[in-house]
Amino acid sequence: MKSKIYLSIATVIFEITSEATLHIDADCAEFCSQEKPSPFSPEQPQLIQVQLNIVKVSSKIDGEIICQMPQCIVLRNENLERRILMGAINAYYREIDENKVIIEICQEDTKAIIINTSLLEAFALERFLLKQNALVLHSSFIEWEGKGIAFTAPSGTGKSTQAALWQRHEGCEIINGDRSIIIQDITTQKYYIAGLPFCGSSNIHRNKIMPLKAIVFIEQAPQNIIEKMPGIKAVSKLFGETSINKWNKEAVMKSIGLIEAIAKNVPMVHLKCNMEHDAVLTLKHYLNSLPA
Repeated sequence: MKSKIYLSIATVIFEITSEATLHIDADCAEFCSQEKPSPFSPEQPQLIQVQLNIVKVSSKIDGEIICQMPQCIVLRNENLERRILMGAINAYYREIDENKVIIEICQEDTKAIIINTSLLEAFALERFLLKQNALVLHSSFIEWEGKGIAFTAPSGTGKSTQAALWQRHEGCEIINGDRSIIIQDITTQKYYIAGLPFCGSSNIHRNKIMPLKAIVFIEQAPQNIIEKMPGIKAVSKLFGETSINKWNKEAVMKSIGLIEAIAKNVPMVHLKCNMEHDAVLTLKHYLNSLPA
């Protein structure tokens, strides 16, 4: 009898089946269920069927190599993708059609598969999110007054520190300490932010979706200064902090269009800040001045 688990991440639902027993790791527990969850947008359901097979030898690997990285080789077979993963997990990802995937896993345990973030690297999440007008942004993400604020910047700049300051002084909940998903709802033309299992070293990963209040670009400084980020600069900064399949021309062009729409319609804030309470007060005053 096949095991079945549903994995829901933002706009995408994965229906995972396997002849092996499926176990859920703590990092993914909040995102998994035995029953099919409701989609983010009923008008745009995205259900991906994923069949997990444990194998000693993979199926025939064919297709045109379009990208080669240390831990992943990407191939194109007609209009479908195939990926060979080497590293934390050894797997062969193979698209059967736009909504069905087979992932062959090479592992010693032939009876059980653990659903964890290492395995999710083989799910091509960013590819399916983009089809639903969503992008993964390198950011710390908090909930404030029912809306999401994303702090983004290169690693080591202070995103997690700013999120922690808001938690300490404003009682905000940190939804994810390292990444968030930015969603464009094409039906309403509104923008949302969602959590995902991947969370870096923060170990904070909540499964929540809420309206997006602002994206805040962090820069360390001795004094706290805030200003609106110019559109073209915001596009450039967002592009640099977004997970994009740069080997896929169509994906790059759609990502750019989505980034431009986000920069145009969501408040883009440049916060030069220190690590004190005043950094929170400076940003809070600015956000309170924005239209509801």
